[in-house]
Amino acid sequence: MLDVDRVLRQNRLVRAMTGLNLQAFARLLVSFSMASEQAEQQDLTPRQRARSGGRKPRLAGIDHQLFFVLFYFKCYPTFDLPGFCSTSTARKRTAGCKRCNRF
Repeated sequence: MLDVDRVLRQNRLVRAMTGLNLQAFARLLVSFSMASEQAEQQDLTPRQRARSGGRKPRLAGIDHQLFFVLFYFKCYPTFDLPGFCSTSTARKRTAGCKRCNRF
């Protein structure tokens, strides 16, 4: 699994993996976090459990989520790669697909 925190501390790695430098990533992160919050608030589907219920997400921070999206679009792998990079053996191609579509 990638150490995203390590990548986000080094301008060269961020540029190599996403195509953006750290400053551009930080500017995009602000817009991405606002759009993510709006999408979460507009989610009108009825929930069985509270928002904090369920398993903890693998991509905990919004910066990790943005990195995942940018890395995916730069490298454009098939959905097998996110399933393979996952630490859980139960993850499948569909989990990566659903995550990309949600973001």
